[in-house]
Amino acid sequence: MIDRAIDRRPFSDRSLAAALAFVSASAIAHQIVIMQMLSIAQWDRFASMVISMAMLGFGAAGTVATIFRDRLRRAIRPALMLLCAGTAVAIALTPRLSALPGSFDAFLLFYDRSQMGLLAAVYLWYCLPFFFAGLAVTLVFYTSVDRVGMLYAANLGGSGVGAVAVIALLWIVPLEYLPALLALPPAAATVVLIADRGDRGTRGESAWRPSTVAVTAAMIGAIGAAVSIAAFAPVRAQPSEYKEISAALQLPGATIVHRSTSPHGELSVVRADALRVSPGLSLTYRDEPPVRDAAFVNGEYFGPLLRFDPDAADHLLGFTTRAAPYALRSPASVVVLSAATGAGVSHALSAGARSVVAVEPNRHAASLLSRHHPEWLDSLYSDPRVTLLIESPRTFLSQSATDGGHDLIVAAELGSFGGNAGVDSLHERFDLTLEAFERAWSLLSPDGMVAVTVWAEEPARLSLRLLATWRRLLDRAGVEDPVDHLLAVRSWATTTFVLSRRAISDGEIAAVRRFADAMGFDPLVMRGIDPIERDRYNRLPDDSVFDTVDAILTGDPQEVVGEYAFDIGPTRDDRPFFLRFLKVTAIGRLSNAYGPRTVPYLEIGTLLGFLTLIQIIVVATVLIVVPLSGRRFRSGARLPTLLFFSGTGTGFMLFEIVLIGQLVLFLGQPVYATAVVIAVLLVGSGTGSLLSSRIDAASPALPRIAAVAAVVLLCYALALMPVLRFLIALPVAVKVAAVVILLSVPAVVLGMLFPLGLRRLAAGRTDHIPWACAIDSLLSVTAAVAAGLLAVGIGFSLVTALAACAYGVAAAAATRLGGALRSRL
Repeated sequence: MIDRAIDRRPFSDRSLAAALAFVSASAIAHQIVIMQMLSIAQWDRFASMVISMAMLGFGAAGTVATIFRDRLRRAIRPALMLLCAGTAVAIALTPRLSALPGSFDAFLLFYDRSQMGLLAAVYLWYCLPFFFAGLAVTLVFYTSVDRVGMLYAANLGGSGVGAVAVIALLWIVPLEYLPALLALPPAAATVVLIADRGDRGTRGESAWRPSTVAVTAAMIGAIGAAVSIAAFAPVRAQPSEYKEISAALQLPGATIVHRSTSPHGELSVVRADALRVSPGLSLTYRDEPPVRDAAFVNGEYFGPLLRFDPDAADHLLGFTTRAAPYALRSPASVVVLSAATGAGVSHALSAGARSVVAVEPNRHAASLLSRHHPEWLDSLYSDPRVTLLIESPRTFLSQSATDGGHDLIVAAELGSFGGNAGVDSLHERFDLTLEAFERAWSLLSPDGMVAVTVWAEEPARLSLRLLATWRRLLDRAGVEDPVDHLLAVRSWATTTFVLSRRAISDGEIAAVRRFADAMGFDPLVMRGIDPIERDRYNRLPDDSVFDTVDAILTGDPQEVVGEYAFDIGPTRDDRPFFLRFLKVTAIGRLSNAYGPRTVPYLEIGTLLGFLTLIQIIVVATVLIVVPLSGRRFRSGARLPTLLFFSGTGTGFMLFEIVLIGQLVLFLGQPVYATAVVIAVLLVGSGTGSLLSSRIDAASPALPRIAAVAAVVLLCYALALMPVLRFLIALPVAVKVAAVVILLSVPAVVLGMLFPLGLRRLAAGRTDHIPWACAIDSLLSVTAAVAAGLLAVGIGFSLVTALAACAYGVAAAAATRLGGALRSRL
């Protein structure tokens, strides 16, 4: 039986549900805003790190609630109001507070030890709003566990609405003003709780004592001050000094002539008299590189705003290796994937293409250049020969081939000038998987080609993985001699690779040789190549890469991949991490070759992921174990509580993170994928929570539902990716509807377990409830970070299978949870 103190109702059910919905909506929206801010300050794909930050605050809140549960329970009314007010203040001021300790820069993390302290401080500040919100939610669940089904549904439903609403807000409200706006819902929750008198009204007690009035006035004043500061003195996320936009802004007279934000990030256009375009130009280029504006997304170089002259005989890119496919043949139908600012599109038109399809997933940038400022590209996208499609490259490749197919598909460039220290190593790149290139191959005309340009790098990784992928493709297509279908030309800055549908003729090889000689380029891959040709104009410090290239194309590629110091094997849709190369077993070998201080900068993204995971495991362990000290638990049997809520927290978050990764393929944008997954899973789980209220918590239903969850997730591990690939060519609205249908069943099932588990504890282990909330949140923290790293190693499907195993553990623990079944027997 629940004790009387817990059964006391200081607030009405309606007020509690409204407050939970407001606080949860704001908290989840704030997660996505933080993700956007970190993308500007550092780099993209911070979804898992942001979720872990949020959940760490929730987990710490559960630990605090466990340690001080009696005090907090006695002061539940002022505590909840203060926590909602604290959430509002923290959300409004987080961007400003996070900048107080100093300037954290992930690029310096393995070079400057002070960055470790700054990282911890930034992490702490970002956790604050989620700590306050988490403590409020935990206290509500603890003191109102008999109504947890309804309250948990309000919690999840509010989170789902917040995830959808923030996407709309990102289109219409500048990013730096969103913290002030998102502070309003928890402020409203504070007002709702202040206005609700709960049981006091029925006992004739006065809720407006002088001390209460003073505290209420202080809360409202603090909220007003924080929101005013955030609204009238907003703090913009500042890009790292190592981002390209920072270098551009250091040029004399550099100014930002356009800046706007959207779910796709912050789009900036920089203008400077010394900002010249030189995309790996041949040393034979005699003119001065043109002065042009440049576009940046989240501080990273997006492309130059080149003039388009349809009558010009030469194009700037014609003096780079990107002209190799046009020297090889004269493609009439060209597709430019990830067209960005359209340089590849104007190049194709200048080379004589009669039709060009420009595929660009960034709706914000495409709209800016085609509708709002077409003059920046001389109305390139208004040319009747150009068709602009705003969709992901993979969505385009999944469509049916046109009549006759395409003569040339130009894929996105790989790498950047000077390299990027591997910050993108955990990015999903579904446009570069084996399945993506097989789709491109199927869309080619009989004379069709695929072209990819790779920036120079040391040591070689991108080029070798690309060749290994194409070798696998040609083997699967039944091509006997891969070199007959491949060609590559190298300059001092870039290498352009060409994959041909048919064998390249001797005459075409001669034409490319003449082009390379005229430009001072070296052939890298070509039938009948003389080794002397490869290093004539542009010498490499280590020419052993030539032997590796030959071994991949003419020898046993699997043997080469296994022996190479980096992972250069083909990537698949289930493991789409094309930019991740680091082998843990080769770190010692790399350290000896490049030095211990250099190794982290070969792939800083992966190493930072491992560092985050280690930190979170340590913190989570401490926060779970600390409540076990002393005599904080009046009842025993803590192992079932630990195992059950560890299973639900781990399983749910592993599944959620994997879904986000898989839906990047399906929806084409990480931010959209994150918002849709969170919204559908949480709203569906809220529905499951409501349904759980009709189930007797002491019945055998709990372990059975957990077992059903494990079976459902195993089915999704096997079938979800094939289903997504089958539906990927559908319109966006239809795809979102498909996601809702696909995820509704697991969401409802998973949503039943947490509230049922808490109600089971209420039967005899009431003092376990705050600890259970902490365990669920803290294991979610660990799983959020581990999921991304596991997906790199074993793939999305096996990570989903691990989530199913976690629910299997929960099913086993449920048979002993709370001692309810024992009492029934």
